[in-house]
Amino acid sequence: MTPLKVWAGRAFVGGLAPIVVFGSRFAANVVLSRLLAPEEFGTAVAISVVLGLGGLATDVALDRFVMIDGSARGLSTAHLLAVSNGIFLATILVLFAPFAAGLFGIPKFAGSFALAAIVSVIGAFGHLGVKQIQRNYDYGPDTIAQVAANVASIIGLFIAAKLLRNHYAIIVGLGVQSAVYVVLSHVLAPTSYRFNCDKEMLFRALSFGLPLTLNGIGLAMLSQLDRVLVGHWFGVKELGLYAVIFSVSVVPTSLIINVFSRPSFSFLISDEETSRRPQRYRLLLTFYSLITSLYACWMVLTLDLLIPLIFGPSFTISPTAHVLFVLIACLRLQRSAAPTCLLLASGRTKQLAALNLSAGVGLIVAFVCVTISPTLEAMLVGVAVGEFLSFIAFFTTLGSAVTRGWRVLGDLASAISAPAIMAAALAFDAVPTWRERAVLLVIAMVTVAVQLSLELYRNTEFRKVVSGLPIVRGLPSYFARGEVCPD
Repeated sequence: MTPLKVWAGRAFVGGLAPIVVFGSRFAANVVLSRLLAPEEFGTAVAISVVLGLGGLATDVALDRFVMIDGSARGLSTAHLLAVSNGIFLATILVLFAPFAAGLFGIPKFAGSFALAAIVSVIGAFGHLGVKQIQRNYDYGPDTIAQVAANVASIIGLFIAAKLLRNHYAIIVGLGVQSAVYVVLSHVLAPTSYRFNCDKEMLFRALSFGLPLTLNGIGLAMLSQLDRVLVGHWFGVKELGLYAVIFSVSVVPTSLIINVFSRPSFSFLISDEETSRRPQRYRLLLTFYSLITSLYACWMVLTLDLLIPLIFGPSFTISPTAHVLFVLIACLRLQRSAAPTCLLLASGRTKQLAALNLSAGVGLIVAFVCVTISPTLEAMLVGVAVGEFLSFIAFFTTLGSAVTRGWRVLGDLASAISAPAIMAAALAFDAVPTWRERAVLLVIAMVTVAVQLSLELYRNTEFRKVVSGLPIVRGLPSYFARGEVCPD
């Protein structure tokens, strides 16, 4: 079997679970938006936002730790930390439920926010053994558990929404998901479930994971806090609209990251010789840059059509928001892809946390923009500014092994120039006709073709992979030319 087929198989098995997770969340939004009244739907979104914020803010990457460590001691210590973390998060959610409900302007539902804490407690007892074996590309058990859990979640959510017709449906759906995953993770794990308070291993786990608490706060600001601001400034009804747009535009970037992150992480840590890590990083960077460009093309051509088609005619996106969401999604995708994977594989969790926190500048800018002009588009301008600054910070602080000389400028251009060109083309005619969409498609195809040619020219590792494919064997010596910046 060729290396390409091997990696395609790994990507399929490793990426199946994230695809199903994304699909279930997307389906949940569709079900709730059509079965619940706007206020109830907005409240359900608010509860899921609070749970997401809490989970991200207390995430210490125990799944990554057990993959890197690989020992039974590390696994049992991680189980102890996971349960402690889950109970701690549940306690915080209960105590701050009145504040959370008041923040969204729905204090009468404080009890619902507190009840949602049970989801955290249930999920804390999952078996991390299905995560640990992924260091050897064994994604099967975790994939089975996640797929089954999310399918069961949608079924439970639909039944609850049909019967209850209120926001409690989201708690039922998430509770079913956590319970099914926990049970199946224990059934499918290759090792027994144990707790162990090994001081040395506990110190190693905390040294690796605690900086990621700040990283989780940064991720929370990026992925959830903007929704808090929308709900606080514009109300839960507008929050529902924002959640719908967000789920079609930005959330799929998380799907892309989750599909490829596990194979990418294994790709960077599997080789005992770390000397080749910079070359492997550059190969990942090229791959994600091309994926981002293709996703930008998809967003430019379809975003304004898909939202009302899927969620109903009452949900629409403004032309300005369309352009801004293209930029936000692509910047977030690139920042969360190859650079984040490299920092995690290198154990540089403190740096990763600091870089993710840098995106918080965008929320400050968003606050200023909304103060001046209280519109959703003004807030998006601030978020886009934060994403751009964080994007620059990620790509310029990875270390001399990957960012020396003029190479960093080439990396930045490769990562965002194609999406920026497509967004600029859309901005010239933000309400395009079908003929104008055809022109946008041609511009996108030409842009991606130029990007691919430049990557083949400047990236040795990518050139080796492509030149080894049967379809391009025997092409002219273009693929054998030396690159501008040697690796």
